[in-house]
Amino acid sequence: MHQRAEAERKRKEELERATSDQGEGLPPVVEVTPQNLEGEVVLRSEQVPVVVLIGAAGAADSLRLRTELEAMAREAQLNWILAWVDADEHPQLARAFGVQALPTVTAVAMGSPIGMFAGEKTRDWLDQWIAQVMEATKGRLKGLPAGTRMAGEGEDPEQETPTDFFGNPVPTSDPRLEQAEDLLSEGDFDAALALYDAMLDSEPANAGLKRAHANVAFFARAAKIDRSRDPISLADATPGDVALALDAADVTMLVDDPAKALDRLLRLLPVVFGKDREEIRERLLEYLLLFDAADPAALDARRRMASALF
Repeated sequence: MHQRAEAERKRKEELERATSDQGEGLPPVVEVTPQNLEGEVVLRSEQVPVVVLIGAAGAADSLRLRTELEAMAREAQLNWILAWVDADEHPQLARAFGVQALPTVTAVAMGSPIGMFAGEKTRDWLDQWIAQVMEATKGRLKGLPAGTRMAGEGEDPEQETPTDFFGNPVPTSDPRLEQAEDLLSEGDFDAALALYDAMLDSEPANAGLKRAHANVAFFARAAKIDRSRDPISLADATPGDVALALDAADVTMLVDDPAKALDRLLRLLPVVFGKDREEIRERLLEYLLLFDAADPAALDARRRMASALF
């Protein structure tokens, strides 16, 4: 019994050392994996509240919420820590947190969840929710060790990890990323998309670039939709027209009904061939980059695609 207790004590000490300042400063935002979950969430939450955001890296709502919470975490100066869980990459963690929808945010203190919400919220709402978390944990946690400083303080912000227009970290040193973000800010989606095409040619395995490219491609198409007509009604009236179906699917995605957008294309996929089938397949694959990999709609779409194509 004594040996087990001693081993557990040493294990916790090692975890605490691994998640300490280490002279480089403590990051206000961490990415959680199964390997660092205990240290970055469970043990850290004994010191300060940990706000865990579980989202899909390629989904616009997750990215917008992440951007807002990251800004708030930096402003909080380590009074609480933001932990990001990519549900696409680590669906087992999403299940462990009991997630029913993405994005979901859970506040953790002393290793246990103390509050949760799902979906995007306004900055005012988030401020109030964080204030409630801080009030609920006031005087109950150990606090960070004396002298702990926040990583990045006093450093050149240009050295931070680059992100795309949607706030998603993109692990690339390609200088064209910044140029693409400027073009997106100006509303020039086509020019930005051309740059993302070129960057993907250079880094075809970069998952962050793939997700960003899918987002930009979607918004580039959406910007060109003819609002003088109803693409959904037109597609319903001509069910075999692939071009109309693709436009209708984009509009359906734009009004935030992604499962229905997938279903429209999946129903058409088995009954078209050649170039039409390839266009639908490529659009479905692009859409799936914007989904949580564990989303039932995404899982069903992959199964139906496989059935239609093989």
